[in-house]
Amino acid sequence: MNEGRLIEPEHPVFSGFIFKIQANMDPKHRDRIAFVRVVSGKFERDMTVLHVQSGRKVRLSSSHKLFGNERETVDEAYPGDIIGLVGHDGFGIGDTLTTDPSVRYDEIPRFTPEVFEYFHNPNTAKFKQFRQGLDQLLLEGVAQAFHLKDTASRVPLLAAVGPLQFEVLQYRLETEYNAETRRESAPFSAVRWLPVGTKPEDLDAISLPTGGRFAFDGDNNPVALFPTEWSLNYFIQNNPSIPLASLAPPRSTGR
Repeated sequence: MNEGRLIEPEHPVFSGFIFKIQANMDPKHRDRIAFVRVVSGKFERDMTVLHVQSGRKVRLSSSHKLFGNERETVDEAYPGDIIGLVGHDGFGIGDTLTTDPSVRYDEIPRFTPEVFEYFHNPNTAKFKQFRQGLDQLLLEGVAQAFHLKDTASRVPLLAAVGPLQFEVLQYRLETEYNAETRRESAPFSAVRWLPVGTKPEDLDAISLPTGGRFAFDGDNNPVALFPTEWSLNYFIQNNPSIPLASLAPPRSTGR
């Protein structure tokens, strides 16, 4: 959908959206595949399209159809087809690829995180594997990462809808990347996004309840973290001029 306009499969220009990212499908190469559903037009290998969220033009040269562990190069695809694109680190879930700059599909919504943890690497000799694995799995959407304001720590705060996501993340780090992990609970139970346009310096004038912290998500959007639901409601009641959102804003064009 684009500004209320329905894009039919017969629409002549190519468009599609990324609905899944899978890291480490080939452990020998540590590759990453973005899965795209073609919505309209015709896909042709080596075609150049617009990645709407970044505003960049990209060449789609490494396109595959996957079945189990087998890959087959795809030269053409049509509406309804799914293709896997390799080698595009800037792609995210919900992103639009198109040859028509006026087309932008609604982003796939994400659930609001409710559990928070830190993942530590107890084996410094394996830090590279740990960091690489964590970065790749976060791009898949296994969990979200936040960086606390006014802290020098390199350890991101991880957020998920439920603890099972953290168990999956820990298991895959250890089995796919041979990276040992130690989990630590974080003292938060709710996160809310601040209004678009809020600058880091604006946060200094906002007072949070005891235990609250400001942070930034992966797209550098400011958020407020609360230790309890009560503290979240207390902040809302005492700051009616600061609207909070339970979901991140859409990824901006040309970010």
